[in-house]
Amino acid sequence: MMAQMTPRERVRMALEHREPDRVPTALGGGPYGIVDDLYLKLVNFFDLGDPVPPFRKGHSISYMDDRVLEKLGVDTRYVWPGVSPSSPIYPTDKPDIFFDGYGQPWKYLAPHYHPDKGLLADASTEEIESRVKWPDPSDPRWYEGVRERAKALREETDYFVIARMATSHGPYMTASHLRGVEQFFLDMAMDEEFTLTLVERVTDAIDGLLRGYLEAGGDYFDMVELSGDDYATQTGMAMSPKMFRRYFKPSIKRFVNTIKGFNSEIKAMLHCDGDLTAILPDLIECGVDVLHPLEPVPSVDFAEIKANFGDALAFLGAIDIVHALPGSRQDVIDEVRRRIHQLASGGGYVIAPANHVQSDVPPENLVTLFEAAEEHGRYPIQV
Repeated sequence: MMAQMTPRERVRMALEHREPDRVPTALGGGPYGIVDDLYLKLVNFFDLGDPVPPFRKGHSISYMDDRVLEKLGVDTRYVWPGVSPSSPIYPTDKPDIFFDGYGQPWKYLAPHYHPDKGLLADASTEEIESRVKWPDPSDPRWYEGVRERAKALREETDYFVIARMATSHGPYMTASHLRGVEQFFLDMAMDEEFTLTLVERVTDAIDGLLRGYLEAGGDYFDMVELSGDDYATQTGMAMSPKMFRRYFKPSIKRFVNTIKGFNSEIKAMLHCDGDLTAILPDLIECGVDVLHPLEPVPSVDFAEIKANFGDALAFLGAIDIVHALPGSRQDVIDEVRRRIHQLASGGGYVIAPANHVQSDVPPENLVTLFEAAEEHGRYPIQV
């Protein structure tokens, strides 16, 4: 039996497609956190006293509490940007309308924020630059506290250090918010010039923030989460693979090159919900190391994806938050065992929720998730 590893060793070995002592675990990243209501329940469940101060505003996932992660036995810890232009935190004269850092209005429908009318809904190509408040990547507020947090995690703990997304949304979703979803789909089909101009400008903004993020804390990062983009639905791609390759694949490649250019040892993770099997070869070509979440929807064949792409792509997530986690204790255990059986052979898998864990999940079930991961995830796998 292999000697027990440190969390950092365990995660890194798994992401290098080797089998560590057990399947590692993650919780708290940009697309797999805990909603505020459940976090507060966990604080009481573990009798931790007062909650920590929120690390951000304008979201339904506002707390990053290392005490909870320690109680659960999670192998990862997180660094977050000082502020993000995708956060709707600037009030208006209407109590339910907020602006994000780009100047895009969002409507608050508790507990979530939804984009209001697109800032560029009726804009011409020439107006893209002037209508949006594009972030200045040299502004230090984007990176406040990053170096201190990352340095402490790397030097004072043995956890795997992950940099949460510099912005919550990538080029596709940001452009959709600024333009309006329906209009942006029309643009992609009928106005290539506008689409390319907008996507490239958003990519410039995110890449500038990513570079500043790396300069602030990259010496201590083990992995960086790329800004999340949902190119797929629960039954397939939201756009054709050809359209993805034309408009968005260059952005992903650019972000990965920025990370690898800073330090080739830093892993790059991309979040995309839905069934994106059709573009997995493209993500591998871009240099993506880790994919979140492999959403457990009927059209996604976990075993086939593992067999076809598991040598080149590691997977983080896959645990069903819709049926299994809100279900019985046995439902949670069965889900963990199922995903280990499908994805853990040969390494390349980190157990984590497929999306943010919602308030319908009892604290006891979250505890069961990580207990089951430790019990059933030891190599060699016996499932």
